[in-house]
Amino acid sequence: MYKSLLSLFIIVTEVKFSFTGRRDNPDRIDIVDMTKPTTWTSMSLYYGAMEKRWKMCTNCGTPSLGTGMHLEQSETSGSMHPAVIPSEYLLSRLTVIDLTGMTAINPTIVLTLDVALQWAALKHDPREPTLLLFRFGWSEEENNNINIRTCACKVPGLSYELAEWIAANLSHVVGVATDAPTFESEQTREFASRTVSNVLGRSGIYMIENVHFRRKVPEQGCLSLAMPLKLLNSVYVPARLTAFCPAVNENRQTDVHVVMALRKDIHAQARLPNSRVYDVNLDEILS
Repeated sequence: MYKSLLSLFIIVTEVKFSFTGRRDNPDRIDIVDMTKPTTWTSMSLYYGAMEKRWKMCTNCGTPSLGTGMHLEQSETSGSMHPAVIPSEYLLSRLTVIDLTGMTAINPTIVLTLDVALQWAALKHDPREPTLLLFRFGWSEEENNNINIRTCACKVPGLSYELAEWIAANLSHVVGVATDAPTFESEQTREFASRTVSNVLGRSGIYMIENVHFRRKVPEQGCLSLAMPLKLLNSVYVPARLTAFCPAVNENRQTDVHVVMALRKDIHAQARLPNSRVYDVNLDEILS
């Protein structure tokens, strides 16, 4: 008797579809890389400056470093490092907060608490570990709005009150992410301690910045896997963010979502291949 094995795999459950167009494969899972790359030169300049304790502008973010993860700000004494984040917090449900319509009207918008509570994902505590991804619609061209030398920038971000709300009321939110180079807004950028990063970091909520949207990602239903470089004694580290999403298109509405589950392997008896002894004419081959 063969011994039963358990294997870990990704399945899609609770499938309910309504189609208005061509039916495609409802069981396909799209794997989306949401990482913005960096270069060795950019990393060398940044970590060299940090090691020499040069004064740096961090509240405007570091877009040249690509996608990165941190907890508190680098100047904060006793800051926690991403290397200590438990692995079980890095695999989480992904919820996208789409703010592109608002930033199209006001590119430097500050997302306040009263406006944010219009989203159910921000009003109610999720039931499982969740990564909140704020999509502002930031692009590479808008990096020109950042002047690192003068620490002046025009970047959308979160209000301090919203960060406090997330830290105090959304206990299952393990991390927040954004496609902008920083979460700091005009309300918090000039402060040393009263910042979005510090209030979230002290609550153990990690932040991922410079996320790259290569394609449309569903607002609900995806799993996310954050993979920070396990660099000791470093506050800000490069990270890779991958989303596992149900395959959707513009003509289909679905509440399908991706989950992790265990399945027992069933070993079927191996079938012997059909013999081809009588299909081969040896006389013809040897002649």
